[in-house]
Amino acid sequence: MRSGDGPMPGDSPSSASGTPAYRPAARVLLIDMEGRVLLFRSTLSPEDSVGIWITPGGALDAGETYEEAAARELWEETGLAGVTLGPCVWVRRHVWQWDDRWIDSYERFYLLRTRGFDVVPASLDKLEEEYLREHRWWSVPEIEAARGVETFVPRRIHELLPPLIAGRLPGAPVDTGP
Repeated sequence: MRSGDGPMPGDSPSSASGTPAYRPAARVLLIDMEGRVLLFRSTLSPEDSVGIWITPGGALDAGETYEEAAARELWEETGLAGVTLGPCVWVRRHVWQWDDRWIDSYERFYLLRTRGFDVVPASLDKLEEEYLREHRWWSVPEIEAARGVETFVPRRIHELLPPLIAGRLPGAPVDTGP
């Protein structure tokens, strides 16, 4: 996760908040053989009890490539190691507030098909322990049924997942919007 993840609905930077900090990040669309995607419920502040559902991933460490960050974050958050990532299928740029800071995120999403497995985080840092509240394998119909009650990021995940699940990969990464 590193430095928080996800947008704050309706927020945008104000002149009083200064320039948002740039945060390149890598995420993994982990899809099991049943067509479910692994998502984590993350909060945006310690007081937030609702949160948002996000894919595994987080910020790049100094000198790391997007692919290296995706593999590292996947291992840290799920315990899954030694995998070969698929292509970058989505990109996302958004500005959001995490606690009292504004973040300008650019994210690349890598596809990885796998068998379902029990998630056992290997190495969560203090922030991840505090902000990652739970995980769940979601089907597209479950995501669609929960929209309006739960917040999923990216917002169009329910529209964007079906082609990937069916094996139809985009020729170039799709901009997911917020």
